[in-house]
Amino acid sequence: MSTIDPVRAGAIVSRGAMASLSRPDVDELASALTAFVNANIMARGRPIGPDDDFERAGVDSMGLLKVLLFIEAQFGFWLPDDDLVEANIASSRALANYICRQRDLS
Repeated sequence: MSTIDPVRAGAIVSRGAMASLSRPDVDELASALTAFVNANIMARGRPIGPDDDFERAGVDSMGLLKVLLFIEAQFGFWLPDDDLVEANIASSRALANYICRQRDLS
């Protein structure tokens, strides 16, 4: 089981970094995404959890774009436009579930 350091969750690493990790599971991915959102998007004192809805928490379209760019940079994974639907992008856990499903299909 690999761990993703939440302190370094905002660090940019090379494309394809997902392969260098030991296939992080949904909880590890959700934790890394949540750490990134809390460190880079949310106001101090207003952290979110992995299951908190981004829109209800105040994450706007620019914030979501930052999350998507983080996913690409950190894990070498890009969500196709057709998959940018509420069920896939509503929260950190929804994104983590989507990424793991897609990874398992390949």
